[in-house]
Amino acid sequence: MGPTALTFYRAAKRLQALPRLANVVATVGDRLHNSHVDTKAVLHPTVELGYGGIGVIIAPGVEIGEKSFISQNVSLEPLPGVDGVPRVGRDVYIGVGAQVLGPVVIGDGAKIGANAIVLEDVAPGTTVAGIPARELKQKVPPTGT
Repeated sequence: MGPTALTFYRAAKRLQALPRLANVVATVGDRLHNSHVDTKAVLHPTVELGYGGIGVIIAPGVEIGEKSFISQNVSLEPLPGVDGVPRVGRDVYIGVGAQVLGPVVIGDGAKIGANAIVLEDVAPGTTVAGIPARELKQKVPPTGT
């Protein structure tokens, strides 16, 4: 498949000591994938982007936990005029075209449906969808025996 948006993000992160070169690498990745994964975002090394990250926007300061999957055309950005950016937990799935906006927290194991607009926190293990996103299902924790 060739270099993905994550490839360029990781290379630009490593080149932070050389800011101009880091910016060139990041810009090439942005243009090739019609995306922007800001080098000030914190992505765990096990994060994956669908279709190489085409159309993905990840703003500065966004944190994404381990084993999370971000589909193509997803936006993780602040709301205009509101301080704070999204924080995504571990093992989260975000569907195609979803937007997670503002200082929301997506709990571990949550699932965000395609084209959902998330404006509020999502509890761990919860599935949400819609505009605005609403809870569809919550994973029942296992009972101890």
